Amino acid sequence: MPVPRARLVGRALELGALETALAAVRSGDSRSVVVAGEAGIGKTRLLDELVSRADDVTVVTGQCADEGSGPLPYAALVGLLNGVVRTTGHEAVVAAAGPSAGALSVLAPQLVAPTPDAGADRIPEVLTDLLAGLAHERPVIVVIEDLHWSDDVTRAVALRLARTAPPGLLLLLTYRSDDVGRAHPLRVVLAELDRARLTTRLELTRLGEAEVHEMAQDLLDVGLDAEQLADLADRSEGVPFYVEELVGFLGTDLPDSLRDILLLRYWNLSQEARSLCRVVAAAGPRVWYDVLDDVLADPSTGPGRRAPHAAADAEESVREAVDAQVLVVTEVGYAFRHALVQEAVYAELLPGERHRLHAAYARALEQALVRRAHSVAKLSRIADHWWRAGMLDKALAAAVEGHRAAVAGAASSTAVTLGERAMELWDQVPDAEAVAGLPHHELLRTVAESLRGATRTTRALAVAHEAVDEWPADDPAGLAGMLSDAALIAGHAGSDEGPELIERALALVEPGRDDDVRGLLLMLRARRAMLGGRPHEAIEAATAAHDAARAAGNAEVVSVTLNLRGVSRVQLGDAGGFAEIDAGRAAAGDAWHGLSRYYVNGSDARLVVGDWTRAAEIAREGMGAARRHGSSDSTRLMIEGNLAEAQIGRGDWAEASAWYERAIPPIHDSVYSVYLSERRVWLMMWQGRVEQAQAEARRRATSWEQFGRLEEQIRSRTSVTLAELALLRDEPAEALERMAVVVAPDHPRMPAYDLQQLAVAARAITRLCAAGQDVTDAPYRTALAECAHWPTFPLWSALFEAELGTGPWAAVADLPGPGPVHLRPYALYREGARLLEAADRAGARAALGAAVVEAEKLGAGLVVRQAQGLIDRAGLVDGAAGTPASGSGTDALTARERQVLALVAEGLTNGQIAERLFISAKTVSVHVSAILRKLGVATRTEAALRGVR
Repeated sequence: MPVPRARLVGRALELGALETALAAVRSGDSRSVVVAGEAGIGKTRLLDELVSRADDVTVVTGQCADEGSGPLPYAALVGLLNGVVRTTGHEAVVAAAGPSAGALSVLAPQLVAPTPDAGADRIPEVLTDLLAGLAHERPVIVVIEDLHWSDDVTRAVALRLARTAPPGLLLLLTYRSDDVGRAHPLRVVLAELDRARLTTRLELTRLGEAEVHEMAQDLLDVGLDAEQLADLADRSEGVPFYVEELVGFLGTDLPDSLRDILLLRYWNLSQEARSLCRVVAAAGPRVWYDVLDDVLADPSTGPGRRAPHAAADAEESVREAVDAQVLVVTEVGYAFRHALVQEAVYAELLPGERHRLHAAYARALEQALVRRAHSVAKLSRIADHWWRAGMLDKALAAAVEGHRAAVAGAASSTAVTLGERAMELWDQVPDAEAVAGLPHHELLRTVAESLRGATRTTRALAVAHEAVDEWPADDPAGLAGMLSDAALIAGHAGSDEGPELIERALALVEPGRDDDVRGLLLMLRARRAMLGGRPHEAIEAATAAHDAARAAGNAEVVSVTLNLRGVSRVQLGDAGGFAEIDAGRAAAGDAWHGLSRYYVNGSDARLVVGDWTRAAEIAREGMGAARRHGSSDSTRLMIEGNLAEAQIGRGDWAEASAWYERAIPPIHDSVYSVYLSERRVWLMMWQGRVEQAQAEARRRATSWEQFGRLEEQIRSRTSVTLAELALLRDEPAEALERMAVVVAPDHPRMPAYDLQQLAVAARAITRLCAAGQDVTDAPYRTALAECAHWPTFPLWSALFEAELGTGPWAAVADLPGPGPVHLRPYALYREGARLLEAADRAGARAALGAAVVEAEKLGAGLVVRQAQGLIDRAGLVDGAAGTPASGSGTDALTARERQVLALVAEGLTNGQIAERLFISAKTVSVHVSAILRKLGVATRTEAALRGVR
């Protein structure tokens, strides 16, 4: 019985929201919308309705799939790539991907020949760039359906598209809300999208009784009586898919369970067609024609097994199932009309039937590997079928092979799933080592690395420890290597056991015999010491590592050790360290590990001395090199993060802020997320988004503290940010407590990080003294004197004295040389406050007015609010009411203020403007106040009229 097609019922508001988003995209904007709801609620139907109204738009669709025990790797991404290829052509896609085209071989080996260094971890970047290229030509709708079945790479693509969506791109994401539990990895992505206000969320609810009646009347030519309509509404429970399934069976005895409702059409098929549907259901979400033919020809599903086996019988059964719309025909095979139906039919299989069919599919897919290129998805499905067939030896071998392929293909979640399955099967398979082709401790090692790559660092560390415990005693060099892996994982997991693991490993390797491994371990020791704020120890370890690496002929380790030694010298204030960092780059040649350390650490070393220009140059060069070398996301993020820091230092705050908003990955806590989130929170605070910064800092505080115990740079930076937030809450005692570590007896003196802490400590001391507390600044002055050799000492010492009231603020505002640009408007504000207290109203007006103007240009909303607040409270306004103390007219507006003014002229509220510009409503309010003051007007309407002249 054909399934009728009803008009879209009960979704007017949701369709209207999608049409509004599409209209914005047609006008050159970008939008992202998440559509959520339970299975069968009509998510796909809603998107189909929108697409049917978008003839002038390119539509590219990908659908995630479940293979029973986890997501089918890359399922949606293959669909997206095929859509791009259909739109632009094979050659155009390869040309557009450029040097990164090899990454596409993981998705489509028929498109690009696979290579060992395909750079699969670059799939999110390459695919999003291709989709962005489409959007430059004409508007594009990108649909990714069923994200509840997504793998980690697909989620990364969805998030990257939402963050970097170019003008002309509408991203539509769907997922089953009832399948996304508290521990589901998609929840992290959704939370990040919500926090960053990157998407609009549409929640589809069940239809009401009147809407069910309307849908039923639309589906049938004949009228229904009240009893039939009531029965339909009751049994369908307002789920549109169930309404469609039930409406053709009204007047018959209908089943009570929803599962049986799904099987109504299935039970009306002939026995042969039902048997074929069960065969197809065992395949998973869909099946290729040739694979199904092989399964049907398999003796285990042939005569005596009640499955169609003759070609003619199979074709007739397929035709019957398709005509009844239980199955649908795709370009490459068959699929069920809805995933719910496939799940219900699969549940009809008897245990023995399941085992036979899964074994047949495993064999058929292995044959398909001969006919087609290998892929992570095929290998993963083979492993899954053998596992479901209960053939544990074959399941183990396939899981190990699939795990290795997933590691090479950067499919972290699949690598973890198959690796852990192999671990689970190991004790159940006789002679597992021979079956798997590797010993158990080696399997543990590679699974631990996969878990780290998936940012499941706590679990990774546990597996790494298990590998260490199992490692054979007669392989000391191998054990030392495993210990080095465990030490690296420990650092990423926030554990302080890394140094102990490194020392244990070093005891296993002898100089002159295991110099290759020894050089690597000494390098890790040097890195730990450098990050821990012990530069002298780091230099000593890096020198030893350098000598061992040279003896072993390991140029890459030589390069990194020169880098570590140079960075440690810079930390001590030795400018000769920069030459050694450059020497490390030269020694790296074209080896990316050595080069990446240069781009990350070399740019950071310039940042700590205030050389924003050179830091930005190195970081930009590194970004280009990362693209050429197929770098991991983590390394690219650190390089790009250093560029953002250089932009903050020299005043390009809007650009840096936009990068942080789109780039901070929604991953489990790691050292990378800590570095980037701290800078993001600091920038939020100084931009005036204080409440948002306070909330984000509270959310991150535990993670910051955990990683701060391991790295001095993290500890000092997070402490400064948390102390400044405490001061904004008027909690100076907490602020000073956080800064007290800088004067602790055992604290290693690190001017690059200590000077800023000392300045914040001085501010807290002054606030406490003003409140009547007796606090001495003597130990802080001693610490300050110990930093006198540092290049930026003049600026920070001037700020220290000004904060304590023992030095002029003009020394901070007017001091030339390296220093963060926000300190000048901040110093002007503080000088204005001092002059106002001294009753110098003219001087205060000039200083505060200048602070507002310079802070607005920078985007330092915190200073704008503080300085403007003083101006308003003290009545420091020249002339008639509404005339600002300095600056007027549209020429005085910043770029962001012009954006806000244009939206004010459109009649948008502050909340609507905030949503459009991805900023807070409070920040919009600050901008609007500044616009009114600069334009010398009293209302938004007057400002809008001035702005459109």
